[in-house]
Amino acid sequence: MELNLVVPVEPGAMRERGDEEIKGRLWRVTGPHSPEQIKHLKFHCISYVWGPGTEEAGSFFDCKRPISDKTRLALEAAINAAELLKREDFRPQIEKIEAFWIDALCIPQLEGESRQATLESMGYIYSSAVSVIVVLQGPIWGIIEAAAAGQSPSPFPLSELQVLEQDKWITRVWTYQELVNGADTYFTTINPGVGTPVVQVQRFLNCVGASLNKWKKENEQGEMGVLDNFPHLNILEEALGDILMNGYLERTALGILSNIGLRDLNVNFPQNRLLACLGALTKEASWGAASNSLEQLADKLMELCEARNDYSFIYTSDERSDEMGLRWRPNSNGPAHLIPVINWYSTIPAFDLIGTTQNAHRDESGFWLDNLIRLRPSASIDLHAVKRIERYLFGYQDPDNPTHIQIGIFKPGIGETPDWREDLLRFLLKIGFTGCREPQICEMGLFYSQRDIRDLEEVELFAASSIVWKFGNPGLARWKEHGIVKYCAGVYAGLLKQEQGESVLMI
Repeated sequence: MELNLVVPVEPGAMRERGDEEIKGRLWRVTGPHSPEQIKHLKFHCISYVWGPGTEEAGSFFDCKRPISDKTRLALEAAINAAELLKREDFRPQIEKIEAFWIDALCIPQLEGESRQATLESMGYIYSSAVSVIVVLQGPIWGIIEAAAAGQSPSPFPLSELQVLEQDKWITRVWTYQELVNGADTYFTTINPGVGTPVVQVQRFLNCVGASLNKWKKENEQGEMGVLDNFPHLNILEEALGDILMNGYLERTALGILSNIGLRDLNVNFPQNRLLACLGALTKEASWGAASNSLEQLADKLMELCEARNDYSFIYTSDERSDEMGLRWRPNSNGPAHLIPVINWYSTIPAFDLIGTTQNAHRDESGFWLDNLIRLRPSASIDLHAVKRIERYLFGYQDPDNPTHIQIGIFKPGIGETPDWREDLLRFLLKIGFTGCREPQICEMGLFYSQRDIRDLEEVELFAASSIVWKFGNPGLARWKEHGIVKYCAGVYAGLLKQEQGESVLMI
């Protein structure tokens, strides 16, 4: 990878080709800096939306390829923001730093190994920065500025939530990794005449969560209402949890894939989804051979996860490898490229499992996935399990304490009994499930497999006890076709007994 930075030219130094004047001073793109130099460099990263407009090659800092027409404005706004961050009346005050990393200028501009390796190192670059300065424009700024005012800002009204939902920075695929990797993150704007030109991001994100909760209560809506009306704000709220836990818990591969999978992706650059996932997964730089295809990126991501003993990437909709001993592993040559079986956030199953993911181990017998629970097929589902699923889907009011109301995924219709199986499937389809719509009935729940396995031989079903959604768990199905063992991922909705977890040999 290469790290290049935009810095001011020393007073008295000769102007060079590509230098640009900003705020009466000359600035220059410097680098690439060596790994030893990088350890001692201090700089700000700039996050912004490119948009459709472009500037020609050579128009700004002698750039070698067309760049966004927002790059110039974003850099100027970030320089202004950095000036304010070092003022004595800004809290918390940070030191004066006049070095900036901005993608259009600092990523190697000519196609090749250095450019691709740098794109694979976004986590390293953003986590190495002193701060991330997010440059916004348009009506979103007035909303953020209001959120920064006062000791306890009010939740956003519906009209402002709708503005936020449509903002391109909130919806873009790169935003998650920039937020979770930034040590300190600030908003600024290119809007003219603003009153508060720098705002800390934490306050705004807290307002988003409070506003969505207020909207649900006032409109008697559950998560399905949020997914229908504010899908992008919903995943922004999820990102807040990961920011708060940053430095305490490692993010799981499945959690990262799920959050980024719901973001807007330019179909002309499908590799950006996996590059953003790499950036969120690791803070290491890519100094080796770069990956030049989706298949290579998917393999690199899986290898990185395996080195961390995080096998949660197996719970994706990909077809599986045909290689002996690896038939459980997603096939990177398939069409999916690590799309989660559903895009949903996980919770902690138990205190002693905090920070766990899908672990595995090897011994002389082979490769084992840990903490799986074998599901037992049944003609019917335990009524207690059905009641728990219904409470999750439709909410619950405690008869002994009528003020205690749990909001469900759906708002049940007045005077009718909800069909929980139909609505469960509707919910799974809403959050990205593309597999078989006919579930396998188990003792304590339903198993929805990615492939139709109803008429196959020697079917076995497993659920991951160490990764938990509020309604169930990711799972794995195993069966035989013409004597050959096959696998696919699935979704288990129901109850598990954690003590029944075991290691299962992948054959």
